Amino acid sequence: MQRRSLVAAALALACVAALAAVPLPVSAHVNDVRADPQVSADGTVLVETAYVADDAWLALYSDDGGERGEVIGTRQLGDAGFRTDLAVRIDEGAWRDWSEGEARTVHVALHNDKGSSGFDREEDPVLTFFGREATDQFTLEHGQGAYVGTRAFSPQDTDGPSVTVRTARLPSDGHLVARNVTNASEGNETALEPVGSTALAAGTHQDVTVELDAAYYERQDTRARIGLTVYRDDGDGRFGPGDEPVRAGDAAVTTFVFLNRTDASGGAGGESAGGGESSASDGAAVTTPGATDGTDGEGGGLVTTATAESTTAPGTTADGDTATKSTDGQPGFGVLTAALAVVAVLAAGGRRRRT
Repeated sequence: MQRRSLVAAALALACVAALAAVPLPVSAHVNDVRADPQVSADGTVLVETAYVADDAWLALYSDDGGERGEVIGTRQLGDAGFRTDLAVRIDEGAWRDWSEGEARTVHVALHNDKGSSGFDREEDPVLTFFGREATDQFTLEHGQGAYVGTRAFSPQDTDGPSVTVRTARLPSDGHLVARNVTNASEGNETALEPVGSTALAAGTHQDVTVELDAAYYERQDTRARIGLTVYRDDGDGRFGPGDEPVRAGDAAVTTFVFLNRTDASGGAGGESAGGGESSASDGAAVTTPGATDGTDGEGGGLVTTATAESTTAPGTTADGDTATKSTDGQPGFGVLTAALAVVAVLAAGGRRRRT
C-alpha cells in the first residue's frame, strides 16, 4: 500500500511536470499581473504586464487599510495571452476626487470573466495560480505623467552591454537610469550604483536603449537584474549627483528587468538559468501584428508565437501607449526528465521494501 502511494504521488508529479515541459495552449499558462509606481495626468494607469489563461477582467481598486477597497476602474481582456503596458482608465468620479499632487495606493487584480453583461465583483472571482491570487499593488500620483515599463514574460537576451526599455515617460527633460540591483537586499533595490543612463526629452519614448557600463557588464554571470528609473535633469543636460528620481509619492518611478547574457559562458545559445519577472518560461518568441477591429480597446495589439529566435515589435493602443499581446513558449524537457527519474527511484525503493 505504501509503495502504491509513493508511486501514485510520483506519477502525479510527472504529469504536472509533463504539462509544464511541453508546448501547450495558452490556457495552460499562469495568471499574473504586475504594475509599478507611476504618475498620471488624466487617470490612465499603465499595467506593466498581465498574463491571463482565458477571457478575463482587469480591475483597479482603491486601498482600504492594505486590502482591496472600491472598484475604481475596469478593462475587459478579450482572450488569453500576455500583454504589456496595458492602459486602464480610472473612473471619472474617482479621478475627480483625486487632488493633483496626491499619491495613493492602487490595487490591481485579474478576474475571471463569467460571461455576464459586465464586470461583477462577486460573480467574477479573482484569478489564481497554485493558490496565489493574481494581484499587485502600486503607488499612483496625480500629476505630470511618468512611467517606465520593460518587464517581460522571459528575461531580456543581450549579447552586449545594453538594455532595451519598452516605454519611458518623463514629465520634463531628464534621464532614464539603469541601476545594478543583482545583489541588492529587499527594500533597497534602487539604492545601488548607477550602471548606465541615457538623456531623454519630456514626453513618451518607446524602445529606448540604455548603454551599460562595460566593466559592470563583464562582471556579471549569465543573469543580471537591473532597475530602471526616470530622473529629472538638474539643468546641465548630464546625469549626475544633482539629478533626482521622479517619484510617485515616496516611491521612485522604477521597474525591473532580468538580463540574460547570451555572450557569457553558459548563456550562449539561449540557454537560461531561470524565469523572468513573472514566468518560469525560457521560450523565445517572434512578434507579428495581430488583427484588431478597434472595438475592444486593444488597438494594434501584437500576437506572439513560439519560435527559435526572439524578436520584438511595438504596438500601440488607442491611447497611444505601447501594448503587446503574446503567447510564449514553455520550458524544455529537463523538468519532465527529473520527474520521471523520481518515479523510477520511488518505484525501485518500493520493490526493495517488498522483497
